Amino acid sequence: MKKVLLAGGLKDLFSGKDRFLERAGIAVHTAYTFGQMLKIHRKEGVDLIITQLNMPDMKAEEFFETLRKNEGLRKVSSVIISEDTLDHREQAKRCRANAVFTMPVDAVLLHSKVQQFLNVAPRRSYRASLAVAIQGSFKDKPRPFYTENISVKGMLIRSEEPLAKGDGIFFSFFLTDGTHASGYGEIIRTARTPGALYQYGIRFTNIDPSVSAAIQAAIDKMK
Repeated sequence: MKKVLLAGGLKDLFSGKDRFLERAGIAVHTAYTFGQMLKIHRKEGVDLIITQLNMPDMKAEEFFETLRKNEGLRKVSSVIISEDTLDHREQAKRCRANAVFTMPVDAVLLHSKVQQFLNVAPRRSYRASLAVAIQGSFKDKPRPFYTENISVKGMLIRSEEPLAKGDGIFFSFFLTDGTHASGYGEIIRTARTPGALYQYGIRFTNIDPSVSAAIQAAIDKMK
């Protein structure tokens, strides 16, 4: 069983509809200080630490340096959640965690990154989690969408959000091997599905060739 050590102040980031940590049978331990984190990690040998940058008992740099110096503690992936300020970004960089997210956190991308670190497969009903900024009704506001299928030319997604044919989107998601894919597309087909959900056919309009190659490689591995 995979084990996650989570800062208590971040529990709300994993309490939404998906609850993939709970669904995947992952053991979640909670701590409220870096000292508690070290104690739990020594006992449990967790696979992933998700922490706030600032905890009350020691500096984050000291905590991560302790992990790196200890042979029994260093083999763990780590994610830092910090405020989006220059000082905090510089401090997070000094900690050398595996990933850093700034507030407000895009929960969809955070969950995808956690799945990558834990090698937990997404639900079979979708291939990847998307954070899509719609250039229309929901301009500049990332929304959770789920893919039904994907190709190098486009993808079919589903969502609770009512969107319109012709809306442009910026998409950003992680493939199953952890590769980050992003680019632009256009909604060319819409359909209503049972359960008050919508399906949207997306045609990629601006995507880097390296991203197309990564998508094709991921598709080939699924065959």
